[in-house]
Amino acid sequence: MICSARKPSQQKPGWAKRYVLRHGRFLHGMIWQLLPFISAPMSFQMAFDSVLFGKHLGNSRRETVLRFYLSSGPWITAGFSFRSGDDLERSPLVKNHPAVPVARRITGGGCVLHGGDLVFTLIAPAAGRLETVKESYRDIHEAVREAFAGLGVDPQFYEETEDLPKGNDCFSYPVARDLAWKGRKIAGGAQKRSGGVLLHHESLTLLPGVSASDLARGIRRGFEHVFGVRIREAEMDADIFFRAEKIARNARLADGPVAPVREAVQPMTGAG
Repeated sequence: MICSARKPSQQKPGWAKRYVLRHGRFLHGMIWQLLPFISAPMSFQMAFDSVLFGKHLGNSRRETVLRFYLSSGPWITAGFSFRSGDDLERSPLVKNHPAVPVARRITGGGCVLHGGDLVFTLIAPAAGRLETVKESYRDIHEAVREAFAGLGVDPQFYEETEDLPKGNDCFSYPVARDLAWKGRKIAGGAQKRSGGVLLHHESLTLLPGVSASDLARGIRRGFEHVFGVRIREAEMDADIFFRAEKIARNARLADGPVAPVREAVQPMTGAG
């Protein structure tokens, strides 16, 4: 039996769009890049993400990039709306940690204390299952939930039907689709979207018996399962690294989105 294929003009219109909506694969790629793990001050980590995000905005070939990292000491990051020291007065977290330096994220949201958490950044085309804030937040957190579950932790989603209070400190004021364990928030994220590109920041509490490396491996597997992708390791772009290092080094003289808005009042040492 001889089978003939339809000509392109005869194919049912809209098939690619329907596939993307169903599977979420075409537009954010079947293969994601995993950058090397970094432990560094959050001023550097936020500078790195800012440079990486800018590179994606200026690149027509937009691959999805994932990276995990730790803060090398105690830091607080504040969402982009916190532009000055006066703005930080709205945060009880900042008031209660006067010796901890603060760096500004390019994503939204409130203030987060780092040093006992694992953080990841996902940069991807804002398309398919990452096209909307609500859907992307849900699917990213499903991957995170699977990772915790694989390590013997059974987190639950905060639901939209709950009466959740609002405030300026992320882990004191959860939102729908954040993850809770034993009555407290253990995972939450924030996003920035521009020019068709998404940047998602996520902070995950390192619970007793859960190591950063095991949790990162679990999240990698969770992403592969939830999004139907493969994640492969990639090399660090030295130019991005050195540009971020320069921004972080000169941050106290800068007025950009990654500049610390409060310096440490005493030398800080500590573990991430």
